[in-house]
Amino acid sequence: MNKSIIKRAFLTVVVITLLSIVSVGCTSIFSATGTVNISVVSGIEMGKLVINSFTYDIHMDGFYVDTTDAWGNLTIPDVPVGWHNFEAYSTFGSGYGSKGQNINSGINNITIIVPPFII
Repeated sequence: MNKSIIKRAFLTVVVITLLSIVSVGCTSIFSATGTVNISVVSGIEMGKLVINSFTYDIHMDGFYVDTTDAWGNLTIPDVPVGWHNFEAYSTFGSGYGSKGQNINSGINNITIIVPPFII
């Protein structure tokens, strides 16, 4: 076989390999994300007194994310855009609520209603 044919074949393989690596590396280096501000609205009824300051474990798409502050608020940064389901589980009692929402890039506000439970 001729040496020039072998060199051309080798160079062609090298160029195709390099172009493949570069083009794959350029596809979606940065994924679109948004920030989600969650507010859980609920309470506990004790006779006529309603207490609203409790923490909630927040799950996104079935996975635990974090716990809210005592007022039921939580900010989740870098959430991928698209549809997500958010759930709030009371850390005090049997309270539960959920909300599905499409997340866009930027700020997304979500209110999860948890029915009050009576003591």
